[in-house]
This record gives sequence, structure tokens and C-alpha cells, in this order.
Amino acid sequence: MTLLTIVQDAALRMGLSSPTTVVDNTDETAQRLHALANQSGREIARMHQWKILTKEQTFTTVAQAAQTSAIPSDFDRFIDETIFNRSKLRRVVGPLTAEEWQVQASLTASVVTDAFRIRGSDLIMIPTPTAGETIAYEYISKFWVDNDGDGDGDAVKFTADDDTSILDEEMITEDCIWRYRRSVGLNYAEDFRTAQMTIAGRVAADGGRRTLDLGRRRLNEKPRVPYLPEGSWNL
Repeated sequence: MTLLTIVQDAALRMGLSSPTTVVDNTDETAQRLHALANQSGREIARMHQWKILTKEQTFTTVAQAAQTSAIPSDFDRFIDETIFNRSKLRRVVGPLTAEEWQVQASLTASVVTDAFRIRGSDLIMIPTPTAGETIAYEYISKFWVDNDGDGDGDAVKFTADDDTSILDEEMITEDCIWRYRRSVGLNYAEDFRTAQMTIAGRVAADGGRRTLDLGRRRLNEKPRVPYLPEGSWNL
């Protein structure tokens, strides 16, 4: 579904006149639905760590605290505990708070554990890394709109009638409906409940779920994570 079909679907469900265009349409209802569709998309994107918005960033360190290539243009937020130094084969601790950073920076002893903090738009590291180390982490992209038809997110809002959402369009349509009813002073409780149930269902199904087995492992069952078999190993 495109921005146009989302707005048309929402309008028809509410008994409103279905617009033939959205962007640059002077009709107040079309303009309102356009703005609400963008609001819905942005807020839904922030509700959950959607797998389709999950990306990996790798960068090569420079010999200074601020790592200039660390934060991509579509960065919205980190996925916690995923930043690792692949060159040293160890975790990078963080993000540090302002107080923790200042404590680390004021120590007279050498800091051994790699740590990071976001200050402004920069990722800064302590201790200062040597040049050429590879750091990797996963993050959530803020680009939930596809504006070039390649299936990937490119933008943070709908700007053309044929823009599509890489998030589930039904979530946006239903979320847009209750927001419209609220904005014009109508009762929106049932529409809100419907939208929230749809979003909750998509969250529950997003990426699948591992089976939680509280019993003993069955005989000859292999673990579900990588492992080393039992035995004697030369260290």
C-alpha cells in the first residue's frame, strides 16, 4: 500500500470522501490524513525493535576519541548490548552516562575496558582506540518509508503519493483512523483498541519466537545455540 491507498482506505472506513491525491491536495481532510499517516508511522516505528528496521553498522576506528564514521544517517537508537570490538574480540561497554564518562576520563590509571558514550552526534570512545580496529553494533533505523521502490527504507515521512511504508500498512491505517477521529472531536475508543490490538499482534509475530522449554532437555536433543561438545581440549 502507498500513502495514497492508506489515506483512501482510512477515509472509506470512516465514511469520508476518498481523495484521488494526497500530497499537494488542498482538501483539509486529505491534508489532515497525510499528516496523521506520518505521525502514525513515526510513532509505530519507535514502539518496537522491528526486524525490518534493524540494521548493522560497522566502522573502522581512528586514533581519537570521536569516531567520525560511527553513526549512520538513518540511526535512531541502539539495540542494547550489541556493540563489540571485533579486532579485540570483546564487548565495548556503554553507553556510559555523563558521570561515568568523566570518572573514566579522570582516572590516572590506564583504562583497560573499551567503553563508549554518545555526545551530541558523535560516538566517543575511551580509552582512545588505535586506528584500524573494527567495531560493530546493531541499531534501529528511523527510515520507515520507501520512496524509490526498492523495498528498503529511505526516508522518515511520506512525501509523495506513491511512497510506501516498509512497516505493515494495516497498522498505519488503523492508527491513522483513531487519530483522525480524536482530532475532529469524535469518539475514538473502539478504533484505538482495534489499532492497539493489531500492533500488538504484529509485535508478537515480528521475527518469530524461540520456544521456552522449562522442562529437562530430551535425550539426544541438541542445544539450540552454538556449543562445543563435551570432551578434552588442549588449551
